[in-house]
Amino acid sequence: MALYKKIAFFGIFSLFSFALFAGEKLVLTADKAVEKALEFHVDIKRSEISRGQAKREYKNSWNKVLPTVSAGVSASEKKSWKDSDSDIVNGSVSFSSSLSLDAGIASSIKALRSSYEAGEISYEETVRKTECSVRTEFYQILYLKEQLENAQKNLESYEKQFEQAKEKYSRGTVTQLDLLSAEVNVETARPDVDSARANLKNALKEFLDAIGIDQAYDVELEGSLDDAERVAKIDRSVLEKCVENSSEIKLLEKNLEMARHTKNATYTSLKLPNLNLSADISPEIYSYDKKSKIGAENPDWSISAGISLPVDSWIPGSSASVKIAAIDDTIKDYEVQLENLKKTVKTSAAEKFEAIELSQKNITARKMNVELAQKSYEMTENAYSRGAKDLLSLQDALDKLSSAKLQLRSEQYALLSNVLSLQEMLSLPSETFFESKKISESEKNLKNTKN
Repeated sequence: MALYKKIAFFGIFSLFSFALFAGEKLVLTADKAVEKALEFHVDIKRSEISRGQAKREYKNSWNKVLPTVSAGVSASEKKSWKDSDSDIVNGSVSFSSSLSLDAGIASSIKALRSSYEAGEISYEETVRKTECSVRTEFYQILYLKEQLENAQKNLESYEKQFEQAKEKYSRGTVTQLDLLSAEVNVETARPDVDSARANLKNALKEFLDAIGIDQAYDVELEGSLDDAERVAKIDRSVLEKCVENSSEIKLLEKNLEMARHTKNATYTSLKLPNLNLSADISPEIYSYDKKSKIGAENPDWSISAGISLPVDSWIPGSSASVKIAAIDDTIKDYEVQLENLKKTVKTSAAEKFEAIELSQKNITARKMNVELAQKSYEMTENAYSRGAKDLLSLQDALDKLSSAKLQLRSEQYALLSNVLSLQEMLSLPSETFFESKKISESEKNLKNTKN
């Protein structure tokens, strides 16, 4: 598996490098952006570290019943003050082992297991949140791109109106005030274009940083806000399992479970008897008396077992009692959070659902409004060229058309954002509420030509 990852990474890196040095645009779809984010996003990396740590601690929890073992070598020389000729040299090799067992070991291991399972849930939640965030930001950039294009079209239209006004002014068919008004519209539209371009540029920079793509690449996003048309009609029954499917609730439940196991482990270890085992073995003990020139070996060993009861922990107000009380408070806090989170998830899911339904209805009306505004602008522009409408009417028609287009795109972005958020909230795959993308005849022909 590691080899495949390395090969895939090398392939992606080579592709990006070729695109950079060849001066070509790097085309990025929403799916490709998600793939990059899952590989490079900082939240994913941090979650992987936390998950690995919890897994390591749980898998090695058997070390709680592992005794401590030590070995030693010593040498000494002993002389007597009274007998100056007395000189005894001692040498020894020893091994010692000890083990302390308390009744809370089982609960401690259960707490580590809950921590490991919470880490798995947290990692999966981070992946889903990251994917939702990346897709939402992808559509946000597409919306900002629409804003820029709309601002540029407005500028072009105002420049065209200004040229027409200058021509008519030279013929004496419009007043100087109309000419000045047309010029003001042009100068006002230019900062709007610059502002929209800056917003798009900044959003794209932040997006590329988040998914791990160097800003040196000339990136082009391939997608459309028209994906909102693929959003299926969602049945309200999906809300019935919002609490059951919520990863936030599952994670909090695991944290509560872990706190309860921690309390049991702490209580039993601090207030119940502990079993203490120890063994000392000295297989090599040699003593040599230099005066008598006599040496002797005296190997020995000892084993002890005992039970100790921490009496002070039963005293009210002791450090053990305070520690247990603190864990109790943590458990109560988790219970309050869990109860509140369930209500919040239900409310949020219902709000998202209602917002989705409203956006789907509004999009139909927004489309009709764009068509009407487009027709009105074309008719007004034609009438203005014939002198039947004044410049103010033409400007008003253009403003309404621009506003109608942006309102449609804004509604589409809101729909896509809410759908992605609801899917993440319900722990569902990203395409759950989307219909399959239909391939047009031209796309089919192009695909067949390439093949």
